[in-house]
Amino acid sequence: MLLPFWNSELYVEISRCFPFGRDYHPASLSRFHDETLLRISSACLDLGGEFFFMASPQTGCVGNLSRENFFKFSPDAALNLGFILTLGYSDTLEKAVIASLIMPEAQMKLKAGITACSLWSRGIFEGATKVIAVASEEPFFDSTDYLKGFAGILEKFRNSLDCTDRSYYAEKFGYDRFFMQWENDNPIDTAVSRTIAEFELEEAREAVGGPASDDFPPFMGISISPVNMQAGAE
Repeated sequence: MLLPFWNSELYVEISRCFPFGRDYHPASLSRFHDETLLRISSACLDLGGEFFFMASPQTGCVGNLSRENFFKFSPDAALNLGFILTLGYSDTLEKAVIASLIMPEAQMKLKAGITACSLWSRGIFEGATKVIAVASEEPFFDSTDYLKGFAGILEKFRNSLDCTDRSYYAEKFGYDRFFMQWENDNPIDTAVSRTIAEFELEEAREAVGGPASDDFPPFMGISISPVNMQAGAE
């Protein structure tokens, strides 16, 4: 893994109609929101990951885990502070996210990391998986230009690897989805990395690079509605 760990897990209340078994619309559902999300969703499948969900002041909360919001005139009645994009993990998708952080639209505005995402439905734990989470440093980040550039980067990675058939077959025959936490990690390598990070001095971190873990922005998960303000994430 190249990205740091977020120091918190994500807890997501998923849609009641979310198909855990076979999903026949893992990419085309995003067309109900806009073409950019359709490009991102299709490319993520082709690169071995998945577009789980995104929340921002411009879009509300949308994605495969919040699919009922695609059919609302206003995806979210409340104003979500900050931008967060959550993707199912793959090595190639991680490299694409790193490339997107170099874009002018993202520099000094976005951070990305790896964390676990727990899925809940009506208070019942459904599973957990490793995800890549991209979060904004400012509460009113405009994600429009970043998403367009990110879609282009994903498509370049996909074309270079000649792996354009996964999303096609997923839409045509169905996408079997199941979650195994940290399935892409070597547990020994992960344990060694964390142990080394715990003994690393602050001066060494400054010389070598970024921290082994990072904090989510303090406003992440806060929603403002006309009648109240509530925390929507832990």
